[in-house]
This record gives sequence, structure tokens and C-alpha cells, in this order.
Amino acid sequence: MLFCVYDPSHPVQYLSSGILVRKDGFLHERRNIDSFVLILVSQGTLHITQNGINYDVSENEAIILFPHRTHYGYKPSKGPLSYYWTHFYITDPDYHIYNQKALMRNNTIMTGLRNSYSTNMLAPSYQPEQAREAGELFVLPEYIHLKNDIRTVVLFTQLLDISRRDSYQLNWRSRYALNLLLAEFQAECNEVQMLHLDSDSPTSVRAVTEWLRTHFDEKITVADLAEQFGYNPTYLTALIKKHTGFTITELLSYYRINVAKGILSSDASTSVRRVALLCGYSDEKYFMRVFRKVAGMTPKEYREAFTEKKLVTK
Repeated sequence: MLFCVYDPSHPVQYLSSGILVRKDGFLHERRNIDSFVLILVSQGTLHITQNGINYDVSENEAIILFPHRTHYGYKPSKGPLSYYWTHFYITDPDYHIYNQKALMRNNTIMTGLRNSYSTNMLAPSYQPEQAREAGELFVLPEYIHLKNDIRTVVLFTQLLDISRRDSYQLNWRSRYALNLLLAEFQAECNEVQMLHLDSDSPTSVRAVTEWLRTHFDEKITVADLAEQFGYNPTYLTALIKKHTGFTITELLSYYRINVAKGILSSDASTSVRRVALLCGYSDEKYFMRVFRKVAGMTPKEYREAFTEKKLVTK
């Protein structure tokens, strides 16, 4: 599988977008183009080949078609097929496409990738300029199954609405909408990939991270966690950092904010204070600060963006 690595401080350039709906027998045309294409399937299965590899992209799955590489449908779809698509250019002059082995061997990129996961979890003094200095990177996978596709679907719908309102003209609104879409897509990819960066992680590390993921709503201290798993707190902290690239606090914050996003985007009746409590934050203001740094907007803004579009698309 291929991965595109780029610096998100270079905004992506929007070209076009749309939604394809077919009843049966859709076969993607053969082509080799100069732009990237992101496809997210919402119904059915798209059978497509890229670089000689066949992909069966089904509901909640996405594929990125890379520029100057031939892609085509290798067999017709069966039954209804629906997917969102958008064409774009990556403007970072140093972007690169790697296969998985080359990506894993590149220490500079892997450090930047971990930075991109963890910089939003830093102290309140964090600024975007610091992220660039830290080597923050976006890594877009060729193919992935998304766990929380609802947010990407909502942002795809917003992008389509904006482009239609502007008569499909290229403008700053569409560009901002696309960059927000890719940022959310990257975040959802992170959830799937972030704990698979170190294939040699011992069972104990996987046990601790899984416990954090399922007990995110509890009051958790490093000392209590270490005692539960029979470790010295300092040793456990170093062990988790070594095999995941994150501190225990960063991992816990990631899990909590990801759950908060899900509640905010699916339930308009739950107050922000209640969302904070459900996600393990007793201090609503602290929760709002952490959420804003992770999501780039307040919980209220995040909810309003998704709630409005869900009402339209039901």
C-alpha cells in the first residue's frame, strides 16, 4: 500500500467534487491524471485497480488515487453504488509518496508523523508555528476502513454544498472546506493507524492502551495505572512512549476527544458540560481548551457544523 506524506502548512488546492450514484454495473474508466482523487464509498462496492493492485472499496472505506498512476475499474459493481469524490492538488513542493516499508524505515517521517498525532495534545502554549517547527506531517493512506465515517461524510456534504452554491467555481470557500475535510480524514485515519506504528509492541503495551481506550471516562492517574498493571510509574511511562510515541496523558486525551467528537456530531441534546463529564473531564473549561486545540474549533462550533448538515442529509 502507498502513503502520501505532506506538510499541512501548505493548503491543498481544490479542483472539483461530486457524488456518484449508480443502480448497477458501474465500471470506472481507465485514466492517468495529474491530480489526487479521494473517494469515500457510502453504499455498495467499487472495484478499482491502481498500480496493478485490485481494491474492493466498500461502505465506510476510502481510497486515494495518486497522480500520474494508472487506475481503472477491474470489474463492474453489483447492485447500487454510491460514493463521494474530490479532485485536488497537494501544494507542498516536498510531498512524497512512499510504500509501507519505505515509510516505516524513514525515521524523520515517522517522527513527524508521531508529532502530527501528539502536538495538538501539548500544553496551552501550543501554536501552529511550533507544529511546523516540530515537523508535523499529514500521512494519507492509499486505502483505509474508517471507524467514524460520519464526520468525513458530513464534511464531504458540506464541500459539495459550497461548490454548488458557488456554481462550481474555484474559490477560497471550497479550498477551506476541502482542507477541513482532509484534516478530519487524516484524524480518522490516525485512530485506525496510530497504535500500529510499532509492530513489535509487547502484549503489555497493547493491554495498557486498550484499557485506556475503554476506560477513558474514568479518573485515571499514571500511578493508579502503573499499580493496576504491576509497573513502576516511571518505567510504564517510558514503555508506552517507546512503543507508541505518545505519553500516557496524550493517549488518554486522544481517546477522550475522539469520543467527544462522536457525541457532539450525533447528539444535539447533550450539553457541552455533560459531554465533558461523559468523556472524563470534570472541568468544562479545561475540556473546551483541549477540544479547541485538537479540533481547531470549540465544541459548540463543531456541533453546529455537523448538526446542520445531518438535518439536511437525512
